[in-house]
Amino acid sequence: MTEERWEIAWSHQVEGRVGAIACLGEDSLIAAGSVVRRLNADGDFLWRREFSFDVYRLEHDGTNVAVLAGTAFFLLDLATGEPLGEGRAVAGGFRDVVSRPGGGWLLSDRGDHIHLFNRRGRGIRRLRPGPLQKMIGWLDREILLAQDDDGCLRALRLGGDDAQRRIETTRWSWVSRLYRGRLLVQHVDGSLQEGVPNPFGWDRIDRIPGDGLVPIQAAWTGEGWWALDVAGDLIRLPPGDDVERRPAGDLLSSNHADRMLSATRDGLIRMWIGPHLVSRRKLLFEEIASGEIRRLDWEQRQVIFEAARDAEDSGMISRAIELYESLGRAEDVRRLISIREGADV
Repeated sequence: MTEERWEIAWSHQVEGRVGAIACLGEDSLIAAGSVVRRLNADGDFLWRREFSFDVYRLEHDGTNVAVLAGTAFFLLDLATGEPLGEGRAVAGGFRDVVSRPGGGWLLSDRGDHIHLFNRRGRGIRRLRPGPLQKMIGWLDREILLAQDDDGCLRALRLGGDDAQRRIETTRWSWVSRLYRGRLLVQHVDGSLQEGVPNPFGWDRIDRIPGDGLVPIQAAWTGEGWWALDVAGDLIRLPPGDDVERRPAGDLLSSNHADRMLSATRDGLIRMWIGPHLVSRRKLLFEEIASGEIRRLDWEQRQVIFEAARDAEDSGMISRAIELYESLGRAEDVRRLISIREGADV
């Protein structure tokens, strides 16, 4: 095991089909069936909230979490899990949700509309950019990058004249979310690339070495990209000659730094921690173990001391001397030797 290896901090098996997960700093959000749960850094459950329909999407803004379930959109307080309002629904339901940089939420429905809500979940307005596969992320406070139904990338300006344009004509078979201005895209020929998009094209786009990788989700960490492929394996990018595949599941999320959350659809949840957290955790366990050894040593010494006193009181001087010697109590040893020698005279 190398020092650069990520390890599993904890795992849980939850009931129900997992529809969505989200890494929240050190904590995590899990949607399994119709239930949303928040877990802390140690994997302990903090709160749960149940809905009438299965949950299929979670998105948080650091204060609240947006929940898509059935045909509706709900907001929960992250700290308590309490609902904010009664939720909003549209015919056919919503497809995707992202938080807005200035506060609030943007949702795409399963038709050709997107819906703007304020931070408390109150509707502001509705736009009609056409069908969208995925909302990728924000290029700035007003411009959203999205993938349309043809697989092309579009820049949508949600302000002023609400203009939109395709930034290029390439049709991508898969696109990641936007993290710190970067995203992963896969061409229909299978090649995987990382790029920095702008409203008119690319600042740069580079091919990632390696063939045969078919990602279904990706996460950004302090060490770069990780991808979850169709086989359910977690792979660090770019994959090297000795590429390590670690079973993870079907869903992947990160805190963009040192934690990743993965889940299988049938309920196996894992929290992965980066190398520096692994080292810190190892040191903590060593300190705990050392303290436990010291505590056990003290308890054992106390038992031996009491046994020595009992032996002395019972007149078993030689046995008491042996016990006191094992404790290093030289004064008691000399005292008992003197008593024994006096008795022998």
